[in-house]
Amino acid sequence: MIRVVLALVLALSTCVVSAEDATQSGASITPSKNYLPSKWWPSKWGANDQRGALNLLSPTKTLAAAALITTGTIYDMGRTFEEDMPLFALTPQARKYTLTVPGAPSWGPLGDNKLVWNEDYISGHLSQDGTQFDALSHMGTELGPGGNLNEIRYYNGLTHAEIGTGRGFTKLGVEHVSPIFTRGILIDIAALRGRTMECSEEVTVADLLAALARQGLAKDVLQPGDALFYHTGWGRYWKTDNDKFNGCTPGLSDAAGDWVVNQQVVLVGTDNWGVEAIPGPDPKLFGPNHQKFLVENGIYIIENLNFDQLIEAKVYEFAFVVGTLPLKGATGSPVRPFAIK
Repeated sequence: MIRVVLALVLALSTCVVSAEDATQSGASITPSKNYLPSKWWPSKWGANDQRGALNLLSPTKTLAAAALITTGTIYDMGRTFEEDMPLFALTPQARKYTLTVPGAPSWGPLGDNKLVWNEDYISGHLSQDGTQFDALSHMGTELGPGGNLNEIRYYNGLTHAEIGTGRGFTKLGVEHVSPIFTRGILIDIAALRGRTMECSEEVTVADLLAALARQGLAKDVLQPGDALFYHTGWGRYWKTDNDKFNGCTPGLSDAAGDWVVNQQVVLVGTDNWGVEAIPGPDPKLFGPNHQKFLVENGIYIIENLNFDQLIEAKVYEFAFVVGTLPLKGATGSPVRPFAIK
């Protein structure tokens, strides 16, 4: 799986932007032929840092998020893990998720009280399917000749030769992700459009600002350490049309990704499996926002979220809570995130 992901992330992070996005982000609209990012390390949090944007969180930030809780209502943002859920399908090898409860029951009876119990055996892909959280080891960038593991670099410039093994990563694994309790902001792009976004359709900076205004939120509403979520409507295809769900995604434009980075958020989450349009407008780019979030800036990603409850209640600002499984060396984790208002 790691080799496949590394092959995909020959992702290159500078693309031709629209005049609208370029104006909003301050970027030049002159096309760049150098798709490889410039040196992004050491991290502003130090050359030994493995936490990335989690450094933006603090007890003060936690208390500020808690102050948003006025009704105590909890909104589930995760999806059920089950064998017929959509599984990422762009790689050659088909993914599989299987849960087995052996026996009938698994054990027992024991004692005169005749106690029996059951246990689960899970096989297949787990950390990168369903509602899942990307660790900083999930994506890297190959900067030199193919096959040289010293030229594949991750967050803080760590090389694959240094930290990558077939049994997990020695640094940047998901076990370094502490529980998160912070302020969440949801931007409803599907509502702005008045429809579900289309395959490969991009969310521009102008879209983000217009949707915030529509929701009664200021354009500068985001604060350092916030969790940013955006709704495309793509979740409607979850288990109703898995082929369509897996086939492509709408998502943030390259310039919108730059705008998100400038907001200093701790994580970005959406209702599909990409934080960019896939395939995007530039065929030479793959996953540019995955690259700039995880690799270059240490910003985490949550994919395949369910915003239905929040959208129905028109809740756009809330306390956000998520915790990952501390799977040592893993590139991600299944999660059950939730909002509290």
